[in-house]
Amino acid sequence: MSSSHATAFRSVALIAVVVFCCGFSWGLGKSDPCEEARTTVNTLSTLTDPVKRLKLEEAVLTSCPNGAAGLFVKALQAEKASNPEVAILHYRGAVAKDDAFAEAHGNLGLLLHERGYDEEASVELTKGLMGRPDSRYHRAIAYILSEGSLPTLALYHYDEALKTYPNDTEIHAGRAEAYVQLGQLDKAEKEYMQLKALKPKDVKLMQGLADVYRKSGQLDRAIQELQECVNDNPSDKEGHRLLAEVLMEKGEREAARKEYLLAGIDVTINPEDFARKGDEYIKAREYGQAIGAYQTALKGRPAWPDTQHKLGKAQMAAGRDDEAMMTLTTLIKSGFEDSAVFYDLGLLRERSGQLDEAISTYQLSLTHDPANVNAHRRLAEIYTWRGSFSEAAAQYRELIRLREDNPLYHLNLGRVYDRMKDLKNAVSEYETAVRLDPNNIEGHRELARMFGRGAQPVKAELHYKEVLRLSSEDEAARNALITLYVKQKRYDDLTSFVKGWLDKAPDDPQRHYRLGIVYEFKKEYSLAVTEYKKSLELQPDNARMLLALGRTYLKTGKLSESRDMLEAAKKADPTLSEPQLLLSSIKSDSQPQKKKARKKTVKKQPARKKTITKK
Repeated sequence: MSSSHATAFRSVALIAVVVFCCGFSWGLGKSDPCEEARTTVNTLSTLTDPVKRLKLEEAVLTSCPNGAAGLFVKALQAEKASNPEVAILHYRGAVAKDDAFAEAHGNLGLLLHERGYDEEASVELTKGLMGRPDSRYHRAIAYILSEGSLPTLALYHYDEALKTYPNDTEIHAGRAEAYVQLGQLDKAEKEYMQLKALKPKDVKLMQGLADVYRKSGQLDRAIQELQECVNDNPSDKEGHRLLAEVLMEKGEREAARKEYLLAGIDVTINPEDFARKGDEYIKAREYGQAIGAYQTALKGRPAWPDTQHKLGKAQMAAGRDDEAMMTLTTLIKSGFEDSAVFYDLGLLRERSGQLDEAISTYQLSLTHDPANVNAHRRLAEIYTWRGSFSEAAAQYRELIRLREDNPLYHLNLGRVYDRMKDLKNAVSEYETAVRLDPNNIEGHRELARMFGRGAQPVKAELHYKEVLRLSSEDEAARNALITLYVKQKRYDDLTSFVKGWLDKAPDDPQRHYRLGIVYEFKKEYSLAVTEYKKSLELQPDNARMLLALGRTYLKTGKLSESRDMLEAAKKADPTLSEPQLLLSSIKSDSQPQKKKARKKTVKKQPARKKTITKK
């Protein structure tokens, strides 16, 4: 059977199966079997009859085994066979061939989420939801957002998932936690009450409800809930610890002491003493000992947010970032929401390369304190690195609103405008930066560059001179100023500028050499020779200086002296091509005289022969 016949057979077979199974026809005018297969794959999820579903899958695989539809079916079959890695591979292949394949994106996101790859999973799930409203995708992305401390957005997805899974305890638990994070404790209590009806003796749910009562000031109800919990689970140390803390808040110290002992906590520890020791160690930069002191303090008082934050900062300072991230994440999940804690967690995520997570965490920091300049600054720098200049500019403008007198913010905003090609605003910000700080060398450097590029030489010269005032050895500014003088043919100013530079270091051979170049350019060859000789007295074997002196001798007709200098330059640096070229020109200048003498002799001989012939 020919390949064209085989393709036609596969197409007809697929159409027949779809008509049989699904009650509709693909339209016999279409010729691309993969396109037809891709269309009918969308009906797979609606089929409840396993026999019909299997026939449809086989038809798709027969018609288009390596297209997006075929790879999608292979992925489904791999999932059924409990082979998720193969399924992930096929789903990736399907979306690579058809990026608009929403169900393939969504299913891939579910598998990635199961394996803990939440960052990539959230992208795939979002793409899935863009083309296919699937409650499974909503539920998975809600879990991911809850972990990332985005309760409002998580609630939206939980609500969408709840439409299909009204009795899913994990969804209700997620909603309850989101409400707690948002401070909506009455709604959180309703969620936990529903959960308690579904799972009456679940330890985590009972503790969650008790935490809501505690946060809302209903200590008696919290104690009642926790006592019920520990009565049902007497070996649960966490329940005893929570009960002890609530009893301490209520002032029932003796009852709290008994619960602490049942929780395995040494109540003889004075937490304040160890917390103070930790502070002293931090001041002495003994971070390892500070960590130990804070950890001991937390054994005596586990729920102590300020000390937990200090522990996280000590772990950060000691370079134990993984431990610090765990400490701060646990602190936030406990309901302690503070701008400084979010900022420190953002730093950790940024340091680990998790830039998307860092951005969202810095934004949460600003939610709790819009005036946190450090969070604005970190966001501005990340956006700049990523090339998101509009977002970076917005952050710098906010920083300037908060700290208008900071020249660095104006300088950085100017650079962002510069990269956005908004040159007018860039110049304005640079000028503000140098007005606030006349010694801001970077601001002068940027203005000199922009004015030089914008054909404003007077302003460019002014700022290049400011750069040299602040850093007299700035070679880039010096060379730019020399170029500016040459372009304007201001040779006297050029000479004065280079002589002034030489006066600051008269024993620098390079400065004599540069002044020699200026004199040579002005055709003041005797002065050039003087400077080149001085440079060679200080650095005798410098090939460039020897070349320059030889070149100047050649221009003044001193061929012998020129030849000596050029030979010396060639010897000092055999890789330098200019000395050999100039030596060749000297030889070629002396060669034509000999040739002319020979030609005259040759011309006389034929004349004599002609005379003899005539006679």
